Amino acid sequence: MTRVMLRILMAIGSVLRTGWLILGITLVLLIVGEVGLRLAFAVKDRLMDRPRTEHPPAALAARSRKDARDLPVPAAGSTDLDPEQASDFVAERRGAYRYIPRPYVHWGHPPLQGRYINVNRDGLRVTWNPPPQEVAGDPPPVRVFTFGSSTMWGHGARDDYTIPSHLSKLLHAQGYRAEVTNYGEAAYVSTQEIITLLRCIQRGEIPDIALFYSGANDVLASYETGEAGLLTGWSWRVDPNLWLRAHGRRLLGNFQGFRRFMTGLRRYIRPPASIGRPQIPPLGDQVARQTLRVYEANLTFIELLGRHYGFEPLFYWQPVLFSKQRRSPREQARVEHRFSRIFEDMYRRVRQSEALNGHARFHNISDLFDDLEEPYYVDGWHLSEAGNRLIAEAMADDVIELIEQLLHRPTTGNSTIPSHPRT
Repeated sequence: MTRVMLRILMAIGSVLRTGWLILGITLVLLIVGEVGLRLAFAVKDRLMDRPRTEHPPAALAARSRKDARDLPVPAAGSTDLDPEQASDFVAERRGAYRYIPRPYVHWGHPPLQGRYINVNRDGLRVTWNPPPQEVAGDPPPVRVFTFGSSTMWGHGARDDYTIPSHLSKLLHAQGYRAEVTNYGEAAYVSTQEIITLLRCIQRGEIPDIALFYSGANDVLASYETGEAGLLTGWSWRVDPNLWLRAHGRRLLGNFQGFRRFMTGLRRYIRPPASIGRPQIPPLGDQVARQTLRVYEANLTFIELLGRHYGFEPLFYWQPVLFSKQRRSPREQARVEHRFSRIFEDMYRRVRQSEALNGHARFHNISDLFDDLEEPYYVDGWHLSEAGNRLIAEAMADDVIELIEQLLHRPTTGNSTIPSHPRT
């Protein structure tokens, strides 16, 4: 019996050794092949006097800043960003995209401390607010909660230059005492924003004004799933093939040599007519109509919550690059993105929606950048710090109007709103 067990263990050990040997050889071949391909392409580019296909982080950041204003500027107010700062910001932004499970909304940011990006222990992006003024008898400042996805969270900006931070600065400059809290989170759809607000109410954290900045992810989620009202990336959770494909591409993206080799091979094999990105057709009419219906239902639900708990809602349909009329050269190159037809179709439907555009609290600001040639977009929908400022300016007057209404409204019923004085 002992001999049999010994033979079995030896056989298992032999299999493991063989497996590790094959894995090791495979990794060595991949590394050698990748290094060899990179060297070969580097020599080819130099001989053909072509620009390098890869850039160090500092150079990439500087180029992005010059072309698209997608990086922040130093706090001192300079219009330029030195390469070290740009590289640090890009690296910090990449590292900030880590998530932990959150009840009901599925994911959220863990606490983070950085030079440009900070997330508090509640998972909220740090927002600029004026220092508190402790004056006896003064009521608390107006509480403004902002909800949205990664653009509201501040994908292309430092803490003090996100949309909520710009809004807080504008309110402070106008003499209003307000505290703005950023509840934006990457990839959230409007339903997740509602759940986030509901969780706040359950904890007794009721805003005076609840501001929602939505649109892009509702459209993306409908495209990804073929059904309105689901989450972005939800298809990855129900279809492992899509998950593997998405993460496989991310892994293969690190092998620049093999990727360039395969790209060239595809171009050589494919007929010229087939080269280029495939065009994705617009959403089906039923899914598109249901997408708007879900958004309208969410808007109505938030209004009902506001009436009961005493807060005032504001809704903004966000601009995206695909609907912009005048584009910079870099933006024009990006507008060929495969999602452009989907956004053009859905945004046309929003402009034509009588239910939305007849709503007093709904603001379609998707044309905000139409007449501006400056490249305020980092990508298809994320904005630079300068773009965030323009969004906040578009919101500020509406927020101030509501604050003025709150100043003269007595506290009755379930309302928790005090009479907020100006400074």
